[in-house]
Amino acid sequence: MTRDTLPRINRTGRVGAVRNVDACDLLLLESSADIRWSTGFGGSVSSLLLDPGTARGHLLVDARYVERAEAEVGAAGAEVDVVAVAPQRGVDRMLADLAAGRTIGVDPHTTTLARMRRLAAVVAVTEASSPLADLRRVKSHEEIAVMELAAAIATEALLSVVSDGLAGRTEREIRSRLDAKMLELGADGPAFATIVAAGPRAARPHHEAGDDRVAADDMVVIDMGAEIGGYRSDMTRVVGVGHPDAERAGMLATVSEAQASGVSTVRAGVVGSEVDSAVRRVLAAAGCESEFVHGTGHGVGIDIHETPVLGPRCDAVLREGEVVTVEPGLYRVGVGGVRIEDLVVVGADGCRNLTLAPKELSCPRSRPTT
Repeated sequence: MTRDTLPRINRTGRVGAVRNVDACDLLLLESSADIRWSTGFGGSVSSLLLDPGTARGHLLVDARYVERAEAEVGAAGAEVDVVAVAPQRGVDRMLADLAAGRTIGVDPHTTTLARMRRLAAVVAVTEASSPLADLRRVKSHEEIAVMELAAAIATEALLSVVSDGLAGRTEREIRSRLDAKMLELGADGPAFATIVAAGPRAARPHHEAGDDRVAADDMVVIDMGAEIGGYRSDMTRVVGVGHPDAERAGMLATVSEAQASGVSTVRAGVVGSEVDSAVRRVLAAAGCESEFVHGTGHGVGIDIHETPVLGPRCDAVLREGEVVTVEPGLYRVGVGGVRIEDLVVVGADGCRNLTLAPKELSCPRSRPTT
């Protein structure tokens, strides 16, 4: 599949899937990810007012987005009426007009207190838990196909840049080359800020690429993904430059074993904490669990971090069709860090790996001369 053959993601029925919202007549969504999932509209500055009683919604956008919103909502098959926001009325008063005396539910997890107070000045507002985070967990076949293409683009970009050599280049240069290659291959952009961390700096899990140069015998952690059609991929690989020392090679071998254990645990019906435990057992046996400072994984979709969060306290039961990461790492200050991350689709009897980049990557100590 290529960008030209991306499947259409049908949103028909998604507005109607929002039911039984407590204590309110209508539900307001203003998260761009929730709105895109529900309607197909990918622009910004919008509000979606859902009516569970009629299984329809009103998408309020300003004049800059009306034509685009109508086209994207129509192509997605969403049961939504596009409403242009009149500057003289403003969003809040137009929401009050559409509510017509009914109560609007606002989820405090996604809406600020200041926003709720402004809205409450013109219409009845109450706190209501949005079901969208839960509804977005299981992906359709079309969504998975788009994410698979995003993963393939990221893999091809990584292999291309690594094949040119990393030694002597700055982290920032490598990051820019990775991002540019993903765009060249058809991505809309990187899925998040690409991480390139070399040598001791790799002990920082979310290191920001700087002007330090990759040295001979470094290990380089690269965490990257592509975004296409509104959906994202996520992977991490470690590239050995020349011949990394035995300590860092040992860390990588341990993480590789732990990551494989985590991936083998993923299947529908498994509690998220069980995946995390499978990883930690391997690290504990190697005496280095304390150097694993984050959770084992998370859901991915329109947002790069979605539910469930696969950590020690995760009580969510994995569902068939979810897309999650498995990404253990070890971080040793003064030495460096390693992390391996795959993006997998949860199945009934296991999982399907969307990340096809080799887990053992290396490049010469110095860039080839031309």
